[in-house]
Amino acid sequence: MKKILVTGATGYIGHQLTRKLANSGHTVNVLIRHQSDAALFNDPNIKVFYGDITAPETIREAIKGCEQVYHTAGYAKLWAKDPSVFYEINVNGTKNVFWEALNAGVRKLVYTSSAAVFGPSFNSLICEKDPRMISFRSDYDLSKQLAEYQVKEFAQNGLFSVIVNPTRVYGPGLLSHSNAFCRMLLDGMKGKVVFVPGGKSVVSNYAFIDDVVDGHIKAMQWGISGERYILGGENVAYEEVLRILKSQVKKIRLIPLSLNTMQLLGYLELIRNKISGLEPLITPAAAKRFFLDATFSNDKAIRQLSYSITPFNVGLKQTIDYVNTIHHGK
Repeated sequence: MKKILVTGATGYIGHQLTRKLANSGHTVNVLIRHQSDAALFNDPNIKVFYGDITAPETIREAIKGCEQVYHTAGYAKLWAKDPSVFYEINVNGTKNVFWEALNAGVRKLVYTSSAAVFGPSFNSLICEKDPRMISFRSDYDLSKQLAEYQVKEFAQNGLFSVIVNPTRVYGPGLLSHSNAFCRMLLDGMKGKVVFVPGGKSVVSNYAFIDDVVDGHIKAMQWGISGERYILGGENVAYEEVLRILKSQVKKIRLIPLSLNTMQLLGYLELIRNKISGLEPLITPAAAKRFFLDATFSNDKAIRQLSYSITPFNVGLKQTIDYVNTIHHGK
């Protein structure tokens, strides 16, 4: 059994990964910012450290004696009042983690990037070697790409580092910002109207959370240093997603919105932010990404990591059952 550090353990992917590693008998150190989050880690195999990836001295304490690091922490929103937060956390924070890992003699690291760095797809499945075809329009996407450059530089200098790029992740887990699918389902089960993108023919790639977590562990085992691996699932059109949701969640009320309507709402949300200071629920740029195809190939991960994919209808059924349990308080 190994001693492992997981950053971002209070996030959607990081928390599920931490639980899986601990249940497998590994000793898992987690670096968290708030004492209130310690209740998430009631497991003898998990040791909690308080700190932040922007504070190297706190990483130094948490990483002592660790053989492996899963760096899942990041600022995963699409908007920030001060855009520099994306670069301070996602780029400089990543550099801090990797420097401390190098100095601590860590043997292997896996960095959780995002499929968003590739941008939209154009009439073909995106694979790891494909260049981005449009300019960056999001500080989140750009910061994750810059972080990847940092990771590859460390790999070139001898630190065993693997990059994974999850696509649109869904499934059971913490109802965090990144777990939008479960939060949307819960709202629907409560009888709330759920607004969804109206581009029925738009196709996106949906990755089941259990597959993504297993993909991280397999990347640590069998990944090649300096390489990136897309961790995705099936490519599914919005209209098929909506059809399955309506057939399995009878009371859900889904209202499709056009791109123009969603962008208008985005501008109104920005105005509301200036008046009230509240974080916008959507921005015009974020709205547009929902109307662009994002289809991906999982072939490299399947071939090199023995990555496996849960069929979308099976994963969605498990997700609905999970959210239904939360809804009824069981």
